[in-house]
Amino acid sequence: MGLQGKRLTVRPELCTGCSICELICSFTKFRVFNPRKSMVRIHYNHKLGRLEKAVTCSQCGACMAACPSGAIRRGNGVVIIDHSRCGRCLTCVNTCPEGLIQVVDGTPHKCDLCGGIPQCVRYCVRGALNVVS
Repeated sequence: MGLQGKRLTVRPELCTGCSICELICSFTKFRVFNPRKSMVRIHYNHKLGRLEKAVTCSQCGACMAACPSGAIRRGNGVVIIDHSRCGRCLTCVNTCPEGLIQVVDGTPHKCDLCGGIPQCVRYCVRGALNVVS
């Protein structure tokens, strides 16, 4: 496995812009159906019928390198936050190149591939989302 480990990928030709991935992400993590709280961002042009841009966590580890309390680490190929060690300084939020770290009640959250079974991948009916190593 490479330095970055596992990450989500999107096959643009299969995406319909249904936003189920965004909704299931926010529901899985925060128990709300709110795409703004999703850690997957889909920019679909419904007028042209094509995916303009998809933003997913690359698991690059920039947040891990910036975390002053060492609360962010790589485990099983995925960068995860240990909330018991997190000092809630939010340095990780400002460091994330994708801008995908969500802050809820002062606590940062990032894509951890749902502990191994990403719900966005599971519920993508067209198979546009996948996990690669």
